Amino acid sequence: MEIGDREQIALSTMKGKIMTFGLKAIRVGMAAALSGTLVLSGALAAQADDQAPATETVSVAMVLSGFDSVVAEANGYQIVTDSDGQQRSVAVSPEAIRFEKSLAMSRTTWVEGPCGNSWINAVSRGNSKFISTGFVVPRPVIAKNWTVQVWGWSGMPSYWWGGASGSSWSSSWSFSMSGDGFANVLPGSNVVMNNGTVCASGSPGENFHS
Repeated sequence: MEIGDREQIALSTMKGKIMTFGLKAIRVGMAAALSGTLVLSGALAAQADDQAPATETVSVAMVLSGFDSVVAEANGYQIVTDSDGQQRSVAVSPEAIRFEKSLAMSRTTWVEGPCGNSWINAVSRGNSKFISTGFVVPRPVIAKNWTVQVWGWSGMPSYWWGGASGSSWSSSWSFSMSGDGFANVLPGSNVVMNNGTVCASGSPGENFHS
């Protein structure tokens, strides 16, 4: 089975019972992102295709927040508990084992730990605001729940991203509004990797800068 097929299977099975905190984190984060207090005002022009200037980027390590057993099983992995009570994901299918071997040979040395890093860059050009964000994790992402929240204005604008991606992902968002503010990756934003590992953003943030 190809990795793309496994990703589709994993996405279709994520409604199943989750044994760990991972999916709860996704639900909590998505609920916050979609709540009425985070809805974009009509004056905002969200354009994810616009590119933000890449200066003064803030990067923070992502942290392990649990495992999604449904995603793991759909992709040929099994979540096991060691004698010390620690959980880990183990490749059990021939396809998953082959993938792990290929990943070990190609893994970059600057992605440290099981969850990598997330980052944000917030730029102000007069009334034009540009935000770029992303992450680098050790393996393909089956699903992400990613929200950037802007603080400092009464409308509290935000933007949400979902769906699958590769191990490295970035996107941007722009809108028009006067004044200063602060932007961060909302706590609870996370990704589910193909072996069921759930990684939460360290919530990097910064003041808008020129």
